[in-house]
Amino acid sequence: MAAHGRRSRLGRRLVSNTVTARIDYKEPPGRRWWIVAVPLIMLLLAISLIDPSARHQWALSLFRQPTPYTALSFGSAWALPKAIVPNEPIPVSFVITNQQGHDETYRYVIRQSSAGLSTTLGSATKNVHAGHSWTVSTVIRPTCLISPCRIQVSLPGHPEIIDFLAAVKA
Repeated sequence: MAAHGRRSRLGRRLVSNTVTARIDYKEPPGRRWWIVAVPLIMLLLAISLIDPSARHQWALSLFRQPTPYTALSFGSAWALPKAIVPNEPIPVSFVITNQQGHDETYRYVIRQSSAGLSTTLGSATKNVHAGHSWTVSTVIRPTCLISPCRIQVSLPGHPEIIDFLAAVKA
């Protein structure tokens, strides 16, 4: 038995004239997990920063990555004709912008379609440097005889397609 006023390992005893009570000082449960968890987390973080593939994953997660794309648009969409005369020349202008992050060789194809028939009106190929645009200004001669005549510009190998409809005048 512990002497009056002495502390034991588990707590201390209080002694009064009539009642003796024992008060235990126990550490609340779950308090020691951080002593192991924090160094373990720091070690795993340090290892992940050493490994090149893990560093790449950190970069992908934390920083915005550029999305490679190609833009295709009419240069003067408001100037496109609403009506055409077969075999009459029509000026067409469009822009191909390379945002792929590397040089890209683009091929465009201009096609007409009317009443289920499709004909190629023109095409060309050019290497476009990363971050640059290729402005194409050409003249086409649609041969559509039935309205509407769809004029379509596509980039084979890329999903981009633009087009416009024109009525056929007799």
